[in-house]
Amino acid sequence: MNLQDLSRVMVEELGALCPTPGDRMRPVRNLAVEEDIEGWLGPDEVAVTSRQELDQAFLAGAAGAGAPAVLWRKGGEPTPETLERAEACGLGVILVPPAVPLRKLFSVFSGDEGLLLLSHGTGRTLLESAGGGVTLEDLTGRISELLGRSVVVEDPVGRFIAGDGATLRPALEELDLRASKATSIDETRRERRDRYARLPDGYLSVPVERWRVGDREFFWTPVGAGAPAGYLWVDLDGGHLTPEDVVLLYWARRVLESELGKERIRLETELGVRGDFVDDLVNGHYGSVDLLLQRARYLGADLSEGGLVVVVDIDDFARYLERRKPKEPAIQELKRRLADAVRLQTRQLFSNFLLGPRSDNVILFLGSSESERPEELPERAQLLAKAVQRYVKGLLPDLTISVGIGRYKKDPALLPDAYSEAGVALEIGHRIHGPSSVSTFEGTGTYKLLFRVLQENPEELEAFYAETLEPVVAYDSRYGTELVQTMITYLGNDASTVRTAGDLFAHRHTIRYRLDRVGELTGLDVDKSEDRERLTLGIKAMQLLGRVPQRPSSFSDR
Repeated sequence: MNLQDLSRVMVEELGALCPTPGDRMRPVRNLAVEEDIEGWLGPDEVAVTSRQELDQAFLAGAAGAGAPAVLWRKGGEPTPETLERAEACGLGVILVPPAVPLRKLFSVFSGDEGLLLLSHGTGRTLLESAGGGVTLEDLTGRISELLGRSVVVEDPVGRFIAGDGATLRPALEELDLRASKATSIDETRRERRDRYARLPDGYLSVPVERWRVGDREFFWTPVGAGAPAGYLWVDLDGGHLTPEDVVLLYWARRVLESELGKERIRLETELGVRGDFVDDLVNGHYGSVDLLLQRARYLGADLSEGGLVVVVDIDDFARYLERRKPKEPAIQELKRRLADAVRLQTRQLFSNFLLGPRSDNVILFLGSSESERPEELPERAQLLAKAVQRYVKGLLPDLTISVGIGRYKKDPALLPDAYSEAGVALEIGHRIHGPSSVSTFEGTGTYKLLFRVLQENPEELEAFYAETLEPVVAYDSRYGTELVQTMITYLGNDASTVRTAGDLFAHRHTIRYRLDRVGELTGLDVDKSEDRERLTLGIKAMQLLGRVPQRPSSFSDR
């Protein structure tokens, strides 16, 4: 330790004053209490005295013995003359209240109490290492050096963004371990452990979670309180955490929280810029196409050959907010984590893309490149949708997402239309298939025609539904029958009674009876192709309007 560390401990923890700092970088080996014997003070030892005055002979003797400072146990202020004499001898002066017992002064150099000095020294070292042009990788390397262990930093969405790449990181990647997705790791037994390092007048604790996977153990600690700014993994193959490790981790968490916070601000600013661009693009307020392409290039995407749009949307987000009632910071954190998750998964499949958050969804513009030809984009977009759903399920288990995919548009001026198509696919998919749907505009068939009617003239679609399937839905809702499901299965089987009976585990005469009952209720004959077409459209209108039978099926006809 040096004189600066000792002075800081005395001032902050013991209420001392330091009117004369001395040479702050001078090493300090120990404290020595003044005695009336020769050789009581050795080199690099701080002289401890209770003298009423520090005369010239005492100060000169202390300096001559190699002391960096005098620790003066005296009440009141020293005279300016005394301080001038100390400075002339090159000595620092630390004033400690006489009520502080000697054992507390010496405790900073002995046993576990020495952790206090370690704490201040570590804090100074890491704080001086942070900021400026120092990267997160540099800071993580410094933490690893101080701990003497491999460490890895994980961000809130499961990316390893800094740390050892030789041992710990490959093991975590091989086992797919992420602190941000703890609930998705079934094979891991998690145990919570708080370890404490005792300091004078209090305790310092660092939360450490231990995971056992097979015959291996992994340890991590969250960075930041509340919603973590990230996670710090520590390799403990060389032994368990010591009190010294806990002190080091305490400061590592504090410094990393600051650095990760800066990165979060940068990302949020970037997301804001991207969000503004996406808003202008989808609303057609981007000016000229050249300006559109210029802004896209500034954000790292080449849309000169057009692109395909994907909309990732949180299912029933309003209901989630009503049920959970989170505060605004928690809502914004959730949206940010969703955007980060989508970006992470997209980066693994696409090299040319632009992402922007909007309200409760995330919009992706996927451009073509040398490795991603236009004809490959739709299929790759569906792979991306499934990957995002799986990832979000582990990251945010309380939420589900649906995905809508538009058609590829070669002309950049048609990108707003591509967004509209993705939005239509998303809405239709959610209405028909419910939460966690993945729908493409090309796959919506006649649904998109009826959906357009619903948007432009909902009364007309309501009227068509009333003329076709509404009596059947009302009958099912009242009696708990299976007429609607039977009709859907029958039409899906190309009007085959035998196949429908097999799918519904019912006798074909029962199926025939149900179909006749549909005819009685609607006035439409299922054996006529024109009437079957009207019933098919009626089913689709029912699904778009959300008018499925309300009561659960009883698997019995009345």
